[in-house]
Amino acid sequence: MRNGRWSWVLDLALLFLLTTYLLRPYWKVKYNENWSSIESTFIADARMLRDHWPRPLWQPYWYVGTRFDYIYPPALRYGTAAIAKYTGLDPAKSYHIYVSFFYGLGIAGVYFLARVGLRHRGAALAAALATLVVSPSYLVLPKVARDMFWNGPARLNVLIRYGEGPHMTALAWIPFVLAFTWLAWRRRSWSWSVAAGFAATFVVANNFYGATALAMLFPVLVWALWVTERDWRLLRYPALVPLLAYGLSAFWLTPSYLKITLHNMQYVSSAGSEWSAGLAAVMLAAYLGVSYVKYRDQPERTWHIFLFGSLLFFTVNVIGNYYFNFRVIGEPMRLVPELDLLWIYAILLGLLWLWRHGRRGQIAVGAVLLVTLTVHSEFLRHPRAVAPPGVDPKATVYWRIPEWVAAHYPNSRTYVTGAVRFWYNTWHDLYQLGGSSEQGLQNPNIVPLQWEIILGRDPRLATAWLQLMGVDLVAVHGPDSEEAYKDFTHPKKFDGHLKEVYSVKDDHIYEVPRRDRSLARILDRASLDALPKIRDQVDLEGLEKYVAVYEQGPGATAATAWKGTDELNFEGRTEAGQSVILQTTYDPSWRAESNLGLLPVTEDRLGFVRIDTPPGVTQIRLVFEKPLEKRIGEWLFFVTLLGSLGLLWRDRRRTRLVA
Repeated sequence: MRNGRWSWVLDLALLFLLTTYLLRPYWKVKYNENWSSIESTFIADARMLRDHWPRPLWQPYWYVGTRFDYIYPPALRYGTAAIAKYTGLDPAKSYHIYVSFFYGLGIAGVYFLARVGLRHRGAALAAALATLVVSPSYLVLPKVARDMFWNGPARLNVLIRYGEGPHMTALAWIPFVLAFTWLAWRRRSWSWSVAAGFAATFVVANNFYGATALAMLFPVLVWALWVTERDWRLLRYPALVPLLAYGLSAFWLTPSYLKITLHNMQYVSSAGSEWSAGLAAVMLAAYLGVSYVKYRDQPERTWHIFLFGSLLFFTVNVIGNYYFNFRVIGEPMRLVPELDLLWIYAILLGLLWLWRHGRRGQIAVGAVLLVTLTVHSEFLRHPRAVAPPGVDPKATVYWRIPEWVAAHYPNSRTYVTGAVRFWYNTWHDLYQLGGSSEQGLQNPNIVPLQWEIILGRDPRLATAWLQLMGVDLVAVHGPDSEEAYKDFTHPKKFDGHLKEVYSVKDDHIYEVPRRDRSLARILDRASLDALPKIRDQVDLEGLEKYVAVYEQGPGATAATAWKGTDELNFEGRTEAGQSVILQTTYDPSWRAESNLGLLPVTEDRLGFVRIDTPPGVTQIRLVFEKPLEKRIGEWLFFVTLLGSLGLLWRDRRRTRLVA
């Protein structure tokens, strides 16, 4: 047993070190030439968190304000920010260290699950090494194959080229969740259930596509374990896993978070289809029926049943989406790395069968390995070329635009687009109309009005929206700009309409005319209440009525200033029959204190904070308080944590490592 334990430790350590060596350039780099990568989102988010450590409640910099916890699950953003804060490293390098570490852990996890399921050390090592190098999905997904570099695997491509560090980190934890659940069942061990629950917590806390993959794989594993033993009492062990995962996530995974994320999926993915859901239901029924009839009470078939079911659902989901637009929820093509993993397990299961069936089978296995090594020889010869070379950001538009705004308009809200918006908050606390994580926005007006600004031809419509959203500047990138996306369909539409205040290398910034640069408007209440509902983003007549009230109303001016992230201060003077609009997104957790006492906070028709003030108000302190659901979630987190520790204490003598 002792030798068996050390073989596990040795193999896991060597696989992690090998992956670390191959990925060493990515560990070391700060900024690279891949400026269009979405990794900028996570770097900027971590920088803001580092500078407002430890627990900001509101995010005033994106989407005219939104709850900080809505932006993204917390693990990667806190992990990266903590590395940056406590080591003094640049947030960009901290991000690469975080995701590189878990990429190596993920390769070790492939080995761990394979060895638990197959109970074969050599096959488990082969599975991990194959995952490090190959992508079987390239054989049937030509567009994905054409996008690869150096014949490297898809999971490495999406990590480096597309910046999907959170997804790959979540994927790293999935094999451990499944393996720990398997051990909990077979060992009748609460300790392994607790370990699986903690691992599942890290899956969800890093990325929702990883959580989606786990939500597909976990029930298949539980079914495979149950149908091969059919002992209902054992279901208590896997049942604990999702309970622990939710309890440990309750402080951030609140009901409103789930609601707004599901609502905002319309901005980041296409809707599912009824025929896809129907086909999925038929496949599920067929899988359950066939596996129950043919393999019940056969514990030695657990791995086969799990692998067959998982492979069936992921293949139809991903390949079906690629060729037939099959879609139940989300974007199935994001799950290519998970499909690769399952196909690698399946191929190795077949090769293991061949190996055990005589010399001809062993020759066939050798031939497969030789072909694989030949096809991927380029990647194996140049593993350190996987990361783009490091570059100086100061020579790029992604640095120049935010640096110029920070120097000349530091407290103004700007509309930036393309990859510039991704990098906009990487170095400075700057306010923008958009942001880098649409699934977290609260104000429903933000997306359609941005479509009009970048796609529409009429500068009057765009200007009206910018004025109403409290935007002072709009950055436009022409066809000769180095900016990657160039979102504006008509980049010249503001010429002669707005004042140009910046022009370098076909990158232009225009100033939006506003009554003043404050985020507060003191408005006549009757005029405000008389405004009609804006029909849509091209309702110029309706927009002009709003602009007349917001920008051409009473002459009283007001000043606003953010204090940290969770407090917005107002200074001005209101008269009878007036209201104050603060151009940050409304949320029920805002509380307004004035020199005359507490004031009611409501939502105006543009989704902003509205305060109907009595005469004589000169100061308002708008504070975002911790929502009740978060306080309840924190208590549930601590109760779950204590319960988990209690189970570990009770079960400590029963935990055994599978040899």
